[in-house]
Amino acid sequence: MSDPTLAPRDVHPLQDAQERELRRAARLCWWSIALLGAVTVMMAVTMGGSQAMLTALVEDVLSLLPPIAFLIALRFRRRGVDGTYINGRERAFDITFLASSVALTAVGALLVFDGLHVLATRTHPVVGTVVLGDTVVWQGWVMMAALAVSCVPPVILGRLKLRLARTLDSKPLHTDADMNKADWLTAVAGIVGVAGIGFGLWWADAAAAIFIAVEVLRDGVRNLRNAVRDMHDARPQRVDRSDHDPIPAAVVDAVRALPGVADCRLRFHEEGLRLSGVVYVTLHDGALTPDAVRSIRDAAHAVHWRVDAVDVALDTMRDGDTSAPRG
Repeated sequence: MSDPTLAPRDVHPLQDAQERELRRAARLCWWSIALLGAVTVMMAVTMGGSQAMLTALVEDVLSLLPPIAFLIALRFRRRGVDGTYINGRERAFDITFLASSVALTAVGALLVFDGLHVLATRTHPVVGTVVLGDTVVWQGWVMMAALAVSCVPPVILGRLKLRLARTLDSKPLHTDADMNKADWLTAVAGIVGVAGIGFGLWWADAAAAIFIAVEVLRDGVRNLRNAVRDMHDARPQRVDRSDHDPIPAAVVDAVRALPGVADCRLRFHEEGLRLSGVVYVTLHDGALTPDAVRSIRDAAHAVHWRVDAVDVALDTMRDGDTSAPRG
């Protein structure tokens, strides 16, 4: 039975263009799972006794987490607002991003420890031979070929995801794209490690594994820091996190341009793809009427499709109080 004291939030719907881009992102995530899954199987079959190959295989498995998390979040988000989730389900993207970041960080730390243990115990990798037709070849050549092939799908997928991430202002999708584009580092490191085995440098394989593990751990820590930041409702950032998001400042300018508005400040935060928050206004006549509230909300929504729930309140803060930042 619904609680009569709670009212579900009136969600500002996405435009048709953004809904189409979301569907494209979902299809791209399904392609990512299929292609990266095939790469993972190929790596498992050709792995041999190389620590670098094993670490690269684990990294390929971890690369499946972000697209899976995005699809789960997208499916959950589409259920919309109800009596339980009265503020909607936009946070699904933030929650799944946080979960995948925790997994990435934990596995990265374990891989670094495992690589250091192999190096400290001077464990020598064993790479044998395989029969291809009537020819016996060193398995290392097969492993290096698999590593070279493994970097192609992620790089292509990363470029496609990057475009969609910028269109949708999706930080989890942008992070996934960056991870995919950087996968060639893993392949190169693995190739160097396997080649080192061929030259009799047993430690090269462990060193390459540690390099790959450190990259996994670095991605995990960076993603975890950003995920926690987003969950804390920090100041909105651009999709690449290079600077503050310009949308709040644009909303301030739009509201200040309305008749009767003397000044405006706001406090916005990110909820998945959307921005929500409070607009604080100073009015010439000091009266915040329902028509004024409606005009201010319409002006904010007209700035960008990402602007969602907007509350409007009179600015009663004293001069010099900056606890609610401008813009």
